[in-house]
Amino acid sequence: MAKYDPLAKFLHDSARTEGTVILSFAQVEDLMAKALPNSARRFRSWWGNDSYHVQSVAWQAAGWRVFKVDMARQVVTFIRAS
Repeated sequence: MAKYDPLAKFLHDSARTEGTVILSFAQVEDLMAKALPNSARRFRSWWGNDSYHVQSVAWQAAGWRVFKVDMARQVVTFIRAS
């Protein structure tokens, strides 16, 4: 199992009932049962919707994309990709 598979599974399962998912960074870590890398807390770009970072590939494969990140509050908002 890849590191971000639990997050992708959570988002995939949420797709049936939710259009928006808001998670704290701590909740993401709980889902993964691992700490996020330091760069996730330091750089907004870590949360980008690109095709070359494993984390973004995971949430996009589940049908979601990052809509907003509040670095100060450490909260990420995902929305369903259209």
